[in-house]
Amino acid sequence: MKLLIIDGHALVFRAYFAFQTANLKNSKTGKPSGAVFGFFKMLFKIIQDFSPTHVAMTFDPGTKLKRSEVFPQYKANRSPMPDDLRPQIGEVIEITREIGFPILQVDGEEADDIIGTLCDLYDKKGNEIIIFSGDKDLFQLLDGNVTLLRGKKGATEFVEINKKWVETEVGVSPKQIPDYMGIVGDTSDNIPGVKGIGEKGASKLISEFSNLETIYKKIEDVKNPSMKTKLLESKENAFLSRDLATLNKQVPLHVNLNDLLLPEYYHPTKVEFFKERGYNVLSRDLGKFSEEKGYSKSDSEKSDSEPKEVKKEEKKINSAKGNYVHIKTLSELKTVLKEISKAKLICVDTETTSKDPMLAEILGVSFSIEEQKGYYVSLSHPKSFFNSINVDIEEALKLLKPILENPKIVKIGQNIKYDLLVLSNYGIEISPISFDTMLASYILHPESRRHGMDDLAEDFLEYKTITYDDLTGTGKKRKELFEVEPERVAEYAAEDADITLRLYNTLKPMIEDHDKNGVLEKIEVPLIFVLKEMEKTGILIDKPYFQKLSKDFQKELQKQIDKIYKVAGKEFNIASTKELQKVLFEDLKLPTEKKTQTGFSTDHSVLESLRDKHPIIEMLLNHRKYSKLLNTYIDVLPLMINPKTGRIHTNYNQTIAVTGRLSSTDPNLQNIPIKDDEGKLIRRGFIAKEDHELLSLDYSQIELRIMAHFSNDKRMLEAYENNLDIHTRTAAALYSVDEALVTSEMRSKAKAVNFSVIYGTTAFGLAQNLRISRTEAKIFIDKYFLEYPGVKKFMDEISNFCMENEFVETLTGRRRYVPEIKSTNRQDVEAAKRVAINSPIQGTSADMIKLAMINIQNTIEKKKLSSRMLLQVHDELVFEVPKKEKETIFAIAKKEMETVLKLKVPIVVQGKFGKNWDEAH
Repeated sequence: MKLLIIDGHALVFRAYFAFQTANLKNSKTGKPSGAVFGFFKMLFKIIQDFSPTHVAMTFDPGTKLKRSEVFPQYKANRSPMPDDLRPQIGEVIEITREIGFPILQVDGEEADDIIGTLCDLYDKKGNEIIIFSGDKDLFQLLDGNVTLLRGKKGATEFVEINKKWVETEVGVSPKQIPDYMGIVGDTSDNIPGVKGIGEKGASKLISEFSNLETIYKKIEDVKNPSMKTKLLESKENAFLSRDLATLNKQVPLHVNLNDLLLPEYYHPTKVEFFKERGYNVLSRDLGKFSEEKGYSKSDSEKSDSEPKEVKKEEKKINSAKGNYVHIKTLSELKTVLKEISKAKLICVDTETTSKDPMLAEILGVSFSIEEQKGYYVSLSHPKSFFNSINVDIEEALKLLKPILENPKIVKIGQNIKYDLLVLSNYGIEISPISFDTMLASYILHPESRRHGMDDLAEDFLEYKTITYDDLTGTGKKRKELFEVEPERVAEYAAEDADITLRLYNTLKPMIEDHDKNGVLEKIEVPLIFVLKEMEKTGILIDKPYFQKLSKDFQKELQKQIDKIYKVAGKEFNIASTKELQKVLFEDLKLPTEKKTQTGFSTDHSVLESLRDKHPIIEMLLNHRKYSKLLNTYIDVLPLMINPKTGRIHTNYNQTIAVTGRLSSTDPNLQNIPIKDDEGKLIRRGFIAKEDHELLSLDYSQIELRIMAHFSNDKRMLEAYENNLDIHTRTAAALYSVDEALVTSEMRSKAKAVNFSVIYGTTAFGLAQNLRISRTEAKIFIDKYFLEYPGVKKFMDEISNFCMENEFVETLTGRRRYVPEIKSTNRQDVEAAKRVAINSPIQGTSADMIKLAMINIQNTIEKKKLSSRMLLQVHDELVFEVPKKEKETIFAIAKKEMETVLKLKVPIVVQGKFGKNWDEAH
């Protein structure tokens, strides 16, 4: 027999803190789930690593402890349990029972005593016992058969502690641990011990005298006078502490070994249980282990009760493997296309040589028009032993083009913008597109990050797909897709098309029920075509200019390095966190703030807070600024020029930002600094082609105008209706002066207050932003609400609406779910309120510019203009315009941006032309 005993609370707490920074939320409830996830991830890892035959799960009781009756201060100094952890402990216990582990919990008795009792019962010859706990009281149980596991680094690494380890590291035998604890005490449990004697002293005393009785019997033999005095002063505490540290091995448990047999926790019904509870990753990982133990995927359709059997049958078709056809010849393709051409809807997907659609070459195309059926056409797989035949790519594309461009056949896909771009480069313009499963998932769950097809298949279809990593491998053994046998690629690709079609059939009714205002249909899907054109067009950069700029920035960077070394009084590795910590907090003795695992933080926020404390801080911030701009833009952008087009092609993501805003990657052109001179220098390198100019159009104070609309505040409405300066008006109110007396510094601070309030910033946050006292910041906010009472009313109303409904909406009906607003943690609730206040504002702004982009692109195509939309950066659009179209495109774009949504205040768009982005900005 091998018995594993788990200290449940110890494992829960370790899980909670291990995953605290990950901020994990349950996929179904939206509630914090890091402790639950971590508990079972670690539990399964321990079981699978140590292969016990029996498992005992122990928990402390929810009742008063017997030790507290003896010593009322026992554990009295422990910090209150975090609010978000308490319900997770209850869920852990509930799930643990559900998957077959009996819970050992006895009123008044601690888990340690239950563990001691179990060891006393079952520590017989040949029986191995492993304890998971972090409690050193349990060292007293260790012998040849009993070992202890303690959490190490990370969530799933453990160190084994045995009898020899205790004797070597602690310096006493396991049986002497209670006497040792009598002297050293335990601060975590508030066991007093002998004040002033630490671990080394306690170890030395117990080694010499064996136990407390002998120490006090031979107290005159204690050579150290100070130690003797401390022992005499704390004699009562010493024996009390020993009693508190001694385990009770007589807890009435009423269990036998058969009760503790390892349950079949990996049975497919248990895998399904985690899925139903919203723990998809645990379900997936446990599912893999279930298959290793001999269960097939079909076994997951079996259950212990009739209701579950019926439920699984309802979903059975979605989980079934499809019938996939690999098309290798032109005649086969013609036969299949006859069938496909009769379809009203086609799911299409491409397999290529690159994730970058502007560099990708097509390997093949897959289709599905019916669930559980898929086709893959090989077009350009390399000839090899595995592959001697491809369908001629030119002939195949000629056959595919009329179907993919047929206006009567609707096209759908997963992240279909990629396929749109790839096929566009081959002269095929897919149309019409009515649905994208990735975007549908995003509209349904904007807070989620599980919009990839593999995740969606798991979440909505209970289907485990062939993943890209399954196909190509990982790490050093990873292959390129074109190196994989075409037959395997065919199965993978055809499955992708089939599963996407199944997802469409599952998600479409959900969208129809949920997205009543048609955000997917009216905004996100039409935007696909706009973004495709923008990404395909790209933007020119001046390569020689960036090369010169790099040299200038390198010189400036070196100046900062020299200055830093001078004020630090030595040279050191500025990029090394450890070395910088030493310079700042040991050598220069600057005040410390945030603590990390490696010492005190040196992140940007910490340096900002220390800006006035020492001249080195300004130099470090400048060093980081120049390093970041060099490594992110100046030295990198020239390397990203597409060799075919001579331009840079960013990728716009529609499913990243929770608010609905677009994000830009590879390269990210939305994070170039706006206010700094360095940002302007970078923008100067973005240029228009010959006989063209760049046009930048930017919404003016759009989020404040949207706040005026939502809040219906009379003073805000009046300011915008009469084209008054809202920042000057706010400054006059904050400083109690006439508007004519407002200085530029006052206006600047008022501007910060205006925007801070709509983001729900607290007095603490505003104080940090403006570098003023919290009291002054509080006064500013109070005065702001006196000036604009409608804003305060809106904020209260939207918070109450969110509290009741757990979501908020933009003007267009885009929803953002905020379940955290019902948290029991006050800080979570306050953060959720800030989200509820800002999301309708920021989301409406995002929808407004998206709709404007769609309308502008439609007009450009309708009027057959040569102007091209190149970039979207928050509230700004950038165009490349032939000089002869300057007036036309300016008028079209400005009008569309200003009229796309009707607000209660005028929408103002400002714009300029220039040879480069900086001139136009």
